[in-house]
Amino acid sequence: MAQPDKLVLFDIDGTLLHCGSSARESLAQALSDITGAEIALHLEDVAGFTDLGIIQNALRRAGMLDGNPDEVVKKVGKRYLEILKVEYPKRNDQYLYPGIPELLQQTSEHPELRVGLLTGNLIAGAKVKLAKFEIWHYFKIGAFGSDSIDRNELPEIAWRKAEESLGETYTPEQTIIVGDTPRDALCARVNNARSLIFLRRTEWRPEILKEEPLKVMDSSEDVDTIMDLLTGFNR
Repeated sequence: MAQPDKLVLFDIDGTLLHCGSSARESLAQALSDITGAEIALHLEDVAGFTDLGIIQNALRRAGMLDGNPDEVVKKVGKRYLEILKVEYPKRNDQYLYPGIPELLQQTSEHPELRVGLLTGNLIAGAKVKLAKFEIWHYFKIGAFGSDSIDRNELPEIAWRKAEESLGETYTPEQTIIVGDTPRDALCARVNNARSLIFLRRTEWRPEILKEEPLKVMDSSEDVDTIMDLLTGFNR
């Protein structure tokens, strides 16, 4: 059977779901546990970054990247996952955005589309977040923050994993990244792919538009329009 024509790579936080405050609080707690310092994390510190990138940036701001910075970053990442696995399931402030259940169902069943993840989450963290809503099974491949600290390197990793695990070869022209931040749109542009951006924060619109997305949508509710875009973007 022929492979699907297009590769659709979904971001998680802000795109598929609102993860509430527990993930950011868990990461701040991990930073405190490992460094002994209180390090606050705000939305602008986390949106669009990989988990390890968030940790590295937080340590840099706090002047704590001396010695062996990679080892400290890894320790914080490990501690973060330990906390997240306990705290995330307890909370009730997370939710899937409107239209997302239907969109995942339709994209996963469409013969022209291969559905995957492109996210800054560490793979274990991504599983925690998606398992709560029973949507992990939709994604046959994924490129994660545990694959690279640099989000812009993740599309190449997703293409390689598609070939290695599925025997499918995709080009940038066949790839669309579905996200919510300027960094999602940038990641697509620098890799010669396309992007579809759900505008969760209106103040990001000018910066998103600079990255030339295929489409910016005010919500993810109009599944029919989204499916038309995903099945037709490289024709």
